[in-house]
Parts: sequence; C-alpha cells; structure tokens
Amino acid sequence: MNKFKKISSLFLIVFMSLKAFSQYGQLPPFSISLEAITGINIPGVHSFAFAQSGDKWLIIGGRTNGLHGVNSNDGFPAEFKNDNVIVIDTTTWAYYTAGLNQLPWNIADPMRSTNMEYVRDGDYLYMAGGFGFDSVASIYVTFPKLTAVHIDNMINAVINAQPVAPFIRQVSDTNLAVCGGDLGKIGNDYYLCFGHNFGGRYSDPPTPLFTQQYTDRIKKFNLTDDGTTITLNNYTYLVDTNNFHRRDLNVGPIVQPGGSFALEAYGGVFKKTQNLPFREPITITSSGTAVNMAYQQVMSHYTCANIPVFDSLSGSMYSTFLGGISLYDYSTVTSLVAMDTLVPFINDITTMTTHSSGAVEETVLPVQLPGLLGSNAKFVLNENIAHYANEVIHIRNLPNTKVLAGYMLGGIRAQQGNFGTSAANDTIYRIYITPNNIAIGIDELSGIQNTSLFPNPSSQSSTLMFSLKNTENVKISLCDLTGKEIMMIADEEMQKGNRQVLINTSKLPAGVYLCNIGSLSGKKVLKVVVSR
Repeated sequence: MNKFKKISSLFLIVFMSLKAFSQYGQLPPFSISLEAITGINIPGVHSFAFAQSGDKWLIIGGRTNGLHGVNSNDGFPAEFKNDNVIVIDTTTWAYYTAGLNQLPWNIADPMRSTNMEYVRDGDYLYMAGGFGFDSVASIYVTFPKLTAVHIDNMINAVINAQPVAPFIRQVSDTNLAVCGGDLGKIGNDYYLCFGHNFGGRYSDPPTPLFTQQYTDRIKKFNLTDDGTTITLNNYTYLVDTNNFHRRDLNVGPIVQPGGSFALEAYGGVFKKTQNLPFREPITITSSGTAVNMAYQQVMSHYTCANIPVFDSLSGSMYSTFLGGISLYDYSTVTSLVAMDTLVPFINDITTMTTHSSGAVEETVLPVQLPGLLGSNAKFVLNENIAHYANEVIHIRNLPNTKVLAGYMLGGIRAQQGNFGTSAANDTIYRIYITPNNIAIGIDELSGIQNTSLFPNPSSQSSTLMFSLKNTENVKISLCDLTGKEIMMIADEEMQKGNRQVLINTSKLPAGVYLCNIGSLSGKKVLKVVVSR
C-alpha cells in the first residue's frame, strides 16, 4: 500500500557488475516481449481485486490516482477510490461500470477499498480486508470483512445495467482485517499471507494520525460456501515475528520439482530496524513454510505483475517480474545495477529462477517496459495457453513459436524513479512468450502424452494423435496466435490410451494456428500450419 515511510533517508548507490547482457545468471529458456493495445479507452486503476471469466474481466476496488502521498491530506483521499465495479470485454475492449453507490455503505465501503487480498475459487471471487474510508464511522480503517461475488452473474449484471446487490454476500471476521498481504489457496486450505492492520490517515511521521499492526503471520483456514452461507473455520497461525513482518509484496503460485503446487513470497516491506525491503524468498506449502536465508532478492521488491513459468523436465521454476519498485535499478548505459535506498520505480523485467536443487539466481532480461510501470499491476493469464491448474505457465507444452502469455493490466505509471508525479496506468499491454533453446513436448508430469499432428502443414485436414494416462474429459480447440478461439473440435470424455481426432482445416485461411488439448491432468499446445 505504501512505498516507503521515510523519503528523507540517505541516498546510497552501490554498483554491481553483471555478466553478458546484465545477467546474474543464465537467461531463462524463453524470451518476453510486449505490445501496447492502442486505440482503446480503459479506466486507469491499481491495487484492485480481479477475476476473469472467458473473455470478460472483472475489476473491484483499488485506486484511480497514482502513488499515495505522505501527508494526512493526500494519503489515500476518498475521492480517488474506485467507486465502480468494472467489466472489460477483451473481444472488443469495451468496458462497462456499475456504481457501488447503489449498495448500502457497509457493503460498498469494503468493495471500494485498496489492497484487498483476493482469490478466485470456482464461481466466486473472495475478497478479504482492504484499506479505505468507512462512511458509517467516518474514519479510515482496514475492513474486517470477506466479500463473495458470483463472477459470471456480476459480469452479466454490470454489462446489462442490472442491480448488482443479489450477487454479493459479506461476512465479518476480525482475522480478515488485513491489507497489503495476499490470499492464496493450496488444496482445500486458504492462506492469508502477511500484511497489516492499518487505521487512520497515512503520514510521515505517523503520530498521532495512524495506527499500524503487522500480522507477522500466515493465517491458514477453511472456507465453506453453499451459495447462501459462508463459513470460515479451522484457523491456524504460522507466526514469524521477523521474516513474516512484511506487506506490499508478491505472493505467487509455483510448481515444485515433483509437480506439487505451492506459493512463493517475494520481497515486501518493511524490515523492523530499517526502512528497506525484505530480500529473503519464502516458500509456502501445505506442510509449512521455508525462508530462504541463503539468497538475497535483488529486483522488484514491491507488488507488481508476475509471470510464473515452470519447466517440468528440469524442475526449474521461473518468476518474471514486470517493473515495479525495487531496491536495485538497472542501467542500459552502464550495464550495471545500482542500489538506491529510496527504492525507486523501475522499468526492468527480471526473472528469478529456482532450480530443482534449490539454488536461486536472477537475470535482467534484454527488454524493458516502456516506462516506469508494473507497480500494483496485475498479470492476467491467457487461459488458452498451456498452464497448470494454479495458473503457472507450462513451458514444455508451449508451441515452438511466439504466443500470447497474457496481459499487464492497471498499476501505477510514474514519471521519475523517486519523488515525481504518478498516475493510474490506463494502457493494457499484451505479453508474449517465446520458448528458446528448449525441447518442446517433453513433459513427464502431464496426463496427455505423445502428441503429434499429421500432415502439418495441411490444406484440407490434419489428424491429431495423442495418448491419455487416464479416462477423462478432454477439450480440443483451435485458436489464433492471440489465443482467440477459432474452432471447437471436441469437448467430451475420452478413454485412456491412444486417441486420434480429425481437424478440418479446409475452410481456414492460410496461416499459423494453435491446437489446444486440455484436461484436468494436463494441457498441450501444438502449432498448426495451414497452407493454400
């Protein structure tokens, strides 16, 4: 939520030499490129809650201005709260809004807040906590609320200008009075990670304008929801008053070398004894947590867009951070990174690699953002790309070509690294990924194996061949290179063993397409070339 408490801290620069093109380690087995979507009009917003359903995006809460000020009169002024539920149609890039003023204050205020923790689970978007103005009490608080929104019904209501209240339910729980943390799910358990309970107007120095209490913990709990009643129970607390004393960080999904899902925490502020970010990554699994005291994170210590990628053959996990706010900044002129204790906005794109051995390294990629972007932005996955159920991209199942990985949505656009003006970013960027020097299609973890297409290129038809480890429902579709579905080929239960499916390409224009084969146990993407 906040950048740094004392902007009067001394400025320190320490230069570090990097190998090759500004690398700490080897480049990952993929490259990243960006493309601004022009000619559209989308509201600028950051620090929001988000869900997607098909080609529609749902945005709730957040801020419509830039970085908060550090005086009581400009620290999160109420007029810049996002007072609308926003829906974006990605097929046309039209957007629709529904004002939260149609709701009672006690329901609307938590939904107007910033830095809620949120997670999608099935049909619902669950949003916890968040900081904002309590219109009933006329004070700034961290809300002790959980709000459940039925995603598809809310999207339809907003688009059709219908009341949104029927699709919102809310419960109170003081455990959820948290902002600036993160909410994730592993198996059947929810994890409310880190954050703080903040009340009053932000200022420097704080006394007597605000109160603040870090949670210093991860709150693990269960949530049951029958569509009418939400029950929160079985709370357990993983406490570490030193390493968990952080907020405003990245917590993202990862896949571990054996294929199990976990969460990884990166960066965050503030250390107890210094106004500096944390640099020790934390792995969160169903069996506990592990703080990596052997590695010091170099770049992107503040919440930003994060692209997760896993290599099922090598067991390496790649987390690529798009800009944000960082203790170190890279210079293309000197090919050096410099430490700046004011922790500036940056335009660097960096990848943190965790190898199957546990060794960690970071790499500055040879591409930068077109501005000081990324902070409090959201990476939105292209759901047609090969990915695991926790939305980690499956690099071995990508086609050997440039494909749309997803989008960077919202966030803060700054004019200078330190002290300049900033605004909510209103430009959406397509994010492309291209596998490099990697054998595609080798995947020991997937339930879909031995995929091939013949002939390819084709003019009339191709036969898709693959094998299934288990009997399960399989969906096969043809998409263009942006991920837009062109043709549904199959969506049915298939028996385990070898399978063949005919793909009719006779009516398709010449070009390159992507054949998506998906099931609960895996997903494959093959490149299809149609020639005339």
